Amino acid sequence: MNVKDSIKQYNEVFGGEPWFGASVLRSLENIPVSFWDRKPKNTSHSISELVYHLIDWRNFVIQKINENEGFSIELNSEQDWRKEVTIQTEKQKIDVLKELIETQNEICEVLGAKSDSWMNKEVTGKQYKNKYMIRGVIQHDVYHLGQINMIYSQLK
Repeated sequence: MNVKDSIKQYNEVFGGEPWFGASVLRSLENIPVSFWDRKPKNTSHSISELVYHLIDWRNFVIQKINENEGFSIELNSEQDWRKEVTIQTEKQKIDVLKELIETQNEICEVLGAKSDSWMNKEVTGKQYKNKYMIRGVIQHDVYHLGQINMIYSQLK
C-alpha cells in the first residue's frame, strides 16, 4: 500500500464508482433529509449520527497525518459519537455534506504530501503504523456506509 494508491482508494470509495455499489457521497446525496434523524427499531444510530461519526474519525486521521500527538478520540465517548445531533433541513444536509467533502479533500491533500516510506512509520502517539490507520479509515467508511444504506432501506 502506497500513498498514491491510498488516495485513489479514498477517492473511489468517497465519490467514485467502487465495486461494492454507490459511493459514500452518492449514497448520502440520494437519501432524503427526512430519513436522516430516524432510527429503525433496534438500531443504535441515525444516519445523522453516523455521518458525524465519519467526519470525526476522518478528522482524527487528518490530525495524525499532521503528527498531532495529543489528539485522540476515546472510543464510545462524545468525541466518538456526538450526542443529540440532528439534520432536519436540506440546508443542514448540504452543510454536513460540505464538511464531509472538506475532510475528504484535506485527507487527500495532507496524505499526498507524505512519502511511501511514511506509511511504514508509527502513527504519532499510537502503537500502530500509518498504513494500518489509512487502510482502517477507508474500511471504517465502507462499514458505516453499509449501516447507513441499511437504515435507509429499512425506513423507506
